[in-house]
Amino acid sequence: MLNEKCFNFVQKKIKLYHEIGNKIIIMEINAKFKWTVVFCVAILMLLAAGCNFNRKSDKQQGKNQDIMPIDSVFTASADSVNPVWSHKLDSMLRVAATAKQDTNLAKLYYDIAGIYFNDNYEKAKAYFLKSKDLSEKLDWNKGRYLFAAGNYCNILEREGLIDSAIVIQQKALEIAKRETNDYWIGQILSNIGISYFYKNWNKTALDYYNEALPLYEKQSDKYKLANLYHLIGTVYGNMEMFDEEISYSEKALDILNEKPDTILRAYPLIGYACALIMKQQLDKAENNLLEAKRISTLNNNKSLLLSIYYFLSAIAERKYDLNMAEMYSLKVLEIATELNDRINYCNSCESLGEIEMFKGNFNQAEEYARKALETADKYDILGGKENIYLLFSYLLAARHDFRNHLPYVMKADSIKNILTSEQTMEYAKEMEAKYESEKKELKITALEKEKQLMIWLSIAGGAVLLLAMAAFFFLWRWTIQKRKLAENKNKQLEQEKQLVATQAVLDGETQERSRLARDLHDGLGSMLTGVKLNLMEMKKGVKLEYPDVERFDKALGLLDNSVQEMRRIAHHLMPDSLSRFGLKPAVEDFCRSFAPTVVFDYFGDKTRLDPLIEIVVYRSIYELVNNALKYSGASQILVQIMQESNRIAFTVQDDGCGFDLSAETKGTGLQNIRDRIASYNGVINIDSKAGEGTEVNIELKWKQD
Repeated sequence: MLNEKCFNFVQKKIKLYHEIGNKIIIMEINAKFKWTVVFCVAILMLLAAGCNFNRKSDKQQGKNQDIMPIDSVFTASADSVNPVWSHKLDSMLRVAATAKQDTNLAKLYYDIAGIYFNDNYEKAKAYFLKSKDLSEKLDWNKGRYLFAAGNYCNILEREGLIDSAIVIQQKALEIAKRETNDYWIGQILSNIGISYFYKNWNKTALDYYNEALPLYEKQSDKYKLANLYHLIGTVYGNMEMFDEEISYSEKALDILNEKPDTILRAYPLIGYACALIMKQQLDKAENNLLEAKRISTLNNNKSLLLSIYYFLSAIAERKYDLNMAEMYSLKVLEIATELNDRINYCNSCESLGEIEMFKGNFNQAEEYARKALETADKYDILGGKENIYLLFSYLLAARHDFRNHLPYVMKADSIKNILTSEQTMEYAKEMEAKYESEKKELKITALEKEKQLMIWLSIAGGAVLLLAMAAFFFLWRWTIQKRKLAENKNKQLEQEKQLVATQAVLDGETQERSRLARDLHDGLGSMLTGVKLNLMEMKKGVKLEYPDVERFDKALGLLDNSVQEMRRIAHHLMPDSLSRFGLKPAVEDFCRSFAPTVVFDYFGDKTRLDPLIEIVVYRSIYELVNNALKYSGASQILVQIMQESNRIAFTVQDDGCGFDLSAETKGTGLQNIRDRIASYNGVINIDSKAGEGTEVNIELKWKQD
């Protein structure tokens, strides 16, 4: 009965399709358009947050070119939107190459990173980190604020490291509050709001924006206030409160219209147009997008152009102008490919598939749909999969293949349910976090009231009783503290004794490893090489039959393999790159040998550490990675090191089978790591559950000279 109803439904749909052309499917696309709008709006939020309000010229914002991280000369690519930027960047790089190590150079690094932001994240990150490192070295708080409130956190958010971005911004916010620096407090608050918006915590994002709003209103920078209006409006748009989004976008544009060419004006224009599209005011939305396109082209901002072309394509579809929709979708595809923007690449392929279907080119439509599905499957783009499955169902219906039409509809509905469930879970997490925060505040208030009550009762008890109790209390405390001090001293001596013994064992192990590696390499290795040379000389002077030559060559091959195996064992005992070049090259070399399964990232200071500390870190990472490869069945292992002037922290994370932390382990590898870390008063945290992978975080600190 159900199949018969579905068959009748599809037949009616196809009949309408033949009668009124493309309209029936375009009406259905209006609903799924909202998913892609959410993504594009999130990108706009990040781009808007990345605008630097401290620059001397509006044309310095949003620039992007493709060059190496530590360049001194820039060469413009032939397809640059505005080649004028290349000359300015070339000048900045030349200045940076010879500049003095001061705050001006730190700011210059930051500005260069801002130029790279829209075209190449890796190069932008390199200069952001150079700016941050120099600011830390100079103890320059403004540099810390620029790093936290700038595009480095935007890049982390786009890479999915939203919590890392929030941590960086919260640290900078604490410094700004200690300095009572309202300017940077407001700036960082708005950026934290963007991070929570990216987590889809809309209410939390609005709380941060509203906290920043009075600080912005006190300041004289009305353009920054306009950007905050745009950010607030974008959150309302994400909540599908389009009237509020229009209201805040208009507030922003009232201010920014004074500077028609500034890149800041493009963001509310796009947000405004997005809300107008959802309210079916297509002509007005198109005019706003064309103006934003003019500004983005003038300011060389390809990331904004991508979003603009996407929305223009959506408008063209709603106007049934398939040629214009195809032209704009092809531009989205071109820029998404250039910027490696996977989601918009998927969206553009899916849109082009729809357009080809409307034109009756079903084979071409299916080809675009398959490209979109490959990308969505590879990068797990759920919202994209929903749209693609619907497109496949339309193609099958148009071809009268009703048997295969329904399964694709059911797949799309299944993904829609998953997305709805994820949104519900995100909302639940946000509410839980707010509930815990409110509960803590209530607990603090109750404790303060209880403390005040106890004070008044103590006063009412009388001065004599209070003095007697105080004397007795202090006498008792003195006795307890004296006993605890003695116990702690004994305990400390025992711990120091144990640490000295452990350190001696580890030092002995390290020395023995170094000796064995050296003996193997210099002694046995030299002997084996000498044997090989002698055998080669002997071969030249002796005439051998062919079978004997074959056996002789086989013996030489075995000798070569023995030499290589000896070198491998010596390298694993104590890598030569660790003693010669330091921790980063040694770990990078080790991880590269297991690529692409093992991925390595290094952040922060790159100066050499104490050799013993480098050995402890290397051996710990070596043991953890080998354990993950042997026992976890992981397909991806991430190794990260963060080094600062007085500490080093490293993480080994895998997506393998995990294990129960409460269960006893038979191996000694993990215990060896604990002993190594304990010998340097380090901290080790292991987070693992069966079937959910394992994450090990280790931190070592030392006193600065």
